[in-house]
Amino acid sequence: MALIDEMAAIVGAEHVIDDRVRLTHYSSDHSLEVPCYPRLAVRPANTAEVQAVVRYANTNLVPITPRSSTVGFYGAGIPSRGSILMDLRRLNRILEIDPLGRKVKVEPGVTWGQVQAALREQGLMVCSTLLPHRDKSVLTSTMQREPMLINKSEYNENFLTGEIVIGNGDLFWMGTALAKGMVGQSNPEAFILGTRLFRGHQGTLGVVTWANLKAEFIPAKDKLYFIPCDDIKDIAAPLYRTQHAMIGSELLVLNNVNLAAILAQQGLGQFETLRQNLPPYTIAINLHGLRRDPNGRIEYEEAALVHIARELKIDLTLELAGVKSESVMELLRSPWPDEPHWRFYPKPGSAEIFFHSTLDRAAEFEGAISQAAEANGYPSADIGIYVQPIERARIAHFSFSLNYDPADAAETRRVRNTFLEASKAVAALGGLFTSPYGPWAALAFAGDPGYVKVMRVVKDTFDPNNIINPGKLCFTETVR
Repeated sequence: MALIDEMAAIVGAEHVIDDRVRLTHYSSDHSLEVPCYPRLAVRPANTAEVQAVVRYANTNLVPITPRSSTVGFYGAGIPSRGSILMDLRRLNRILEIDPLGRKVKVEPGVTWGQVQAALREQGLMVCSTLLPHRDKSVLTSTMQREPMLINKSEYNENFLTGEIVIGNGDLFWMGTALAKGMVGQSNPEAFILGTRLFRGHQGTLGVVTWANLKAEFIPAKDKLYFIPCDDIKDIAAPLYRTQHAMIGSELLVLNNVNLAAILAQQGLGQFETLRQNLPPYTIAINLHGLRRDPNGRIEYEEAALVHIARELKIDLTLELAGVKSESVMELLRSPWPDEPHWRFYPKPGSAEIFFHSTLDRAAEFEGAISQAAEANGYPSADIGIYVQPIERARIAHFSFSLNYDPADAAETRRVRNTFLEASKAVAALGGLFTSPYGPWAALAFAGDPGYVKVMRVVKDTFDPNNIINPGKLCFTETVR
């Protein structure tokens, strides 16, 4: 029986796609990775169908690439040649909302727009990344360790438990879900294989079919302050001081390019005008109060913030370039509401270089990336910069984005060259690619054969025939 007939027997003929035109959607994403068409795409509706597809693929040594979102930014969901693309968007149910336990159980196709709207009705939220695309899978964001705006360590571990279909089609449970008497519980996890092993695996260890994610109460009151900075080296001191004092919840840094793109797309001004009038860098720090004495909590933190600002001789303001801080705060807890996504403005393409390092080295990385850009004809002044402190600024997520027009071949070539050279410069400076997509895999793993050996042991354990998303991470011949 032909592959298409085998898949139709599992998921139904209407959920098997094999014509070239319809497969185009699955062949690429918003990254610079080379497009590749799958052999066909299947759309399972439940865990049993996922298992059946994986079992067939494992028996017949057909590669599978899982994808749970309509949008992709980094190439992890681009299929390998001859593979089955497993489109998980039909698994889109919110299975449970537990307000008392502060958790939400979701299938992989549940989007940011879907989960935040459902949780808001019960006064809850999933701690958000920076303005995520409304159609992106919230589970994908979690699995790929995208940084959250609230940088407190107790908010970071938001992937509690889950279920995954491993390479032979069997089910495996993460966290306390592994112990059947603890299904649905989130603690304790100390002596049970937790979820950390599976985060960042880019779909190479199996197909996650549900997950329990941590939910948090929506604050009763917020007060967002701006701290304008003239240079990226100026951001470290206020961030270190405020976080050592444990002040604030949402906290981030944007340069004038990214902040202008966000504000302009929300109708709060013209991009170029905003870009000229905004400070080169802006720290945004939110003070929030929960249900118990929110005013008292904000007043306490506000007094401490004012004291630090005076000592450091920095400005605190509730308005920038005519935009009030409450307008920005309204955005930060919601997915991006419209098309195009803010990343793709003012041009429809964006290549993002992101990594971890410490705040005191921000200027080194900015200089190296700017130098690579100028050397390849890309204006360094057009680079968007986003810095997200993590765990009270113990470390930081740095993101440098190159906006461009994919229809312009010359501009795309300049961006591709800049992306590759800047990535090498980041690696040479010791920047840590915590999510090594595409060409970053060689940079992240080539110098650490011991780590690669351990990763391959894990891969062989869960996917001995290497059928689940082969070619990603270090599971390629190029880094052996």
